[in-house]
Amino acid sequence: MITVYKLLLLTVLAALLFFTSAEAQVTSKLPPKKTIIDDPSDKAAPAGGGKVITDPTTQVVLAPGLEVTFHIFDGLDTQWKLVGNYDFVARIEEAGRDGFIYDWQMGEPADASGSRRVEPGDVHQSRKVSLFYPKHETTTLVGYTNAIRISDALFKDLKAGRRSEFSLDGPESVMILHQESVPVPHYIKGDGEETINMRIEGKDEPVRCIKATCDNGWNYWVLDNPRFPLMVQGNAPFRWVTSLTHAYGESDATKEAKHIFDQLKDGGVATSYLILFDFDSAQLRDSSKAILRSLSHYITGEPKLKLQVEGHTCTIGSSNYNMSLSQRRAESVTRYLVQNCGMSAARLKSVGFGFTRPEKPNTNEVNRARNRRVIFRQFS
Repeated sequence: MITVYKLLLLTVLAALLFFTSAEAQVTSKLPPKKTIIDDPSDKAAPAGGGKVITDPTTQVVLAPGLEVTFHIFDGLDTQWKLVGNYDFVARIEEAGRDGFIYDWQMGEPADASGSRRVEPGDVHQSRKVSLFYPKHETTTLVGYTNAIRISDALFKDLKAGRRSEFSLDGPESVMILHQESVPVPHYIKGDGEETINMRIEGKDEPVRCIKATCDNGWNYWVLDNPRFPLMVQGNAPFRWVTSLTHAYGESDATKEAKHIFDQLKDGGVATSYLILFDFDSAQLRDSSKAILRSLSHYITGEPKLKLQVEGHTCTIGSSNYNMSLSQRRAESVTRYLVQNCGMSAARLKSVGFGFTRPEKPNTNEVNRARNRRVIFRQFS
């Protein structure tokens, strides 16, 4: 009798296991619920705007939005008089084949601000580095690079351990008195690699640097990144260490890309006023390319999403000219998404509307700027 009960119990258990397993198999075969555009917040994104950061030394990028903070100790003014400890913050506004532009600000007690541009020729060849900033200076310091980025030629010499000519912009007494009031460097040489810590996005990260020694004994540590040879640390004529924020090239760009994607998700249409072009041109600015790169992270995973890219202009110029310009700008956007971001051309089309569809009356510069825009429109 007990044996019969055991057999019945085993039979019931086997049946339950069978139905449970069958239900699980059916459930696993059901297609997941999916909208045309998934919410990207449901997808875990790696740090650095979608990038997996494995080597900060080579992955940090000199790009619009980057903030470089030099934490200065025993800082000097342009006459090399002691100022004290302060932070020097540089925000990159433009960077590319035409050099780079940055706004800068010094905290107390230095208390100064300004803007600088570095010429492309100096980015490639200069062996002069500027460390000093007159108050409220906005200029292109021809012949110099700076601590944000030394030149390609100087980096190559340091990397190879070659002795190179080298000079700094100061003190003013050298230019005024034509003599050195303190020993200044004339040559510099790479002394091999060292790993030091640099704060990136609020976290101390080990980075590889080239240690460089000047003929007067001063030392600098240059990031071992040929695209971004930053002077991470220095011990003279004052001391500094460096930290970076928005370091992986996708800072403000990521916010704008997310804003575009959210508009598409909500209504199928998105307007951007930050995808900009060079004046009277269809050439995308570097900041615009960063937005498109970040946007591509959102939309390449949405195979059903197709976009019409629309170019719009203001009323400066003739109707025919603006119609052509808006078409070329729309095509520039789609071409960049295809050639540089890996999107399929079949998912994109371009159209220009010139100034036929203004968002605001073209009565002042504020409104005209609003009318110069790029619209992304979903189509099937």
